[in-house]
Amino acid sequence: MIESLGALGGYGITSIIVIVIAFFLFARFVKKIIGNIIMGGLLFWLLNTVGITHMTVTTMHGIVVALFGVPGTIVLALLDLVG
Repeated sequence: MIESLGALGGYGITSIIVIVIAFFLFARFVKKIIGNIIMGGLLFWLLNTVGITHMTVTTMHGIVVALFGVPGTIVLALLDLVG
């Protein structure tokens, strides 16, 4: 029966522990990234709504906010204020 488990059967409990730890680390990493993207989008919306900046929503702005989150939004706002 253990042989039918494939790779898990050969390594036993150690591989199961490593898989569980890797899953939890990955979930924690993804949660932080998605939270940063959401907060960056909210900051982008807030800056436009309050009238601090009047940034147009373009594909490039969306990519910057998605990749860098809040710091990316701050850089976009500063670039909009300067230029």
